[in-house]
Order: sequence, then structure tokens, then C-alpha cells
Amino acid sequence: MLFTVSKSTDHAGMRIGWALVKVEDAARKMKKYIELNTIGVSKDSQLGAAKVLKVLSDSYERPNEGDSFFEFSYHLMAKRWKQLRQAVHQSGLFSAPDFASQLCKFLNRVFEPQPAFAWIKCKGEIEDYESFLRGKKILTRGGKHFGVSPKYVRISMLDRDKNYGTFVERMSTIRS
Repeated sequence: MLFTVSKSTDHAGMRIGWALVKVEDAARKMKKYIELNTIGVSKDSQLGAAKVLKVLSDSYERPNEGDSFFEFSYHLMAKRWKQLRQAVHQSGLFSAPDFASQLCKFLNRVFEPQPAFAWIKCKGEIEDYESFLRGKKILTRGGKHFGVSPKYVRISMLDRDKNYGTFVERMSTIRS
């Protein structure tokens, strides 16, 4: 599993990623690669990331002290994807991707993938979906920025609760 400290823990300035690796040989090779390629990363960022990762690790190793970071993240993302799908259904103007359930070997649980970004497609006659949503006070990144049709937008699923709630509420009120 690959993660970024910046997105998953709300420490955007660090710009440091991390990985969980079960195969020791692969972990050694990754460690060596990182040693050779982290010359440009500030010591402050490395120390900050190490502290954040220690807290994450401790939360996994002591599950009786509340939800671990991983359980919390799983439940939050499941809730957000459910809210997004309900908003899309209520609106009728959009479609959201469906994913086949898969086994997460880390959590040892089968569930649908819950990516950090959702690609939403406009089913109506609107050609520039990003501009249309901006007119409804919803900021997105249009498909044209990613080399796909402007009928698509990319939605971040990682915003703060209040912002995400406002986004879902606004999406659900847009009608075709």
C-alpha cells in the first residue's frame, strides 16, 4: 500500500510519501532507493514525517485505544463514497464510477476500493462540466486538465468534513 503523509494526515507541507511492505527483500530495496533519492528533502520534513508515521504505527499496534488510523480512514472514505453516490443518484444529472469489491490484504477485508478522487461524468447536454459546477459554487478540476473529455470532473474526497458536506449537499440539489 502506498500513501502520502501530506494528503492522508493533513500535513501538506511535508510532501513525503510512505509505503507498507510485507516482503523484506522489497522493503530493503525500497529503503536503499529512498536513501539515494532523499538528498533534496529537508531534515525538518523528514523528522516531521517520522513523527507522524510513528503515531500512525502506534495507532495500528494498539487497536484497543480507539480506531486505528486505517480503520478510521476506511470508515470515513466508505461514508463519503456513500454520500457521493446518494447525491449523484438524487441529482440524476451525473454518474459516478462503480468499483468491483476486492480483498484488502492489509485489513484482511473485502470491500470496494475507495479512492481519494472521484471522476464524475455529466450525463446531460452540458459540455464544460467544470464551468457549469463553478456556477453552482462547486470547485473541481475538469477533465480537460487530465487529457479527457470536459464532461468529466475530478472531485477530491479528502476535504474537511464541513467542506465535503457542503459539496455533497450542493451536488444533490442540481437537477437535469
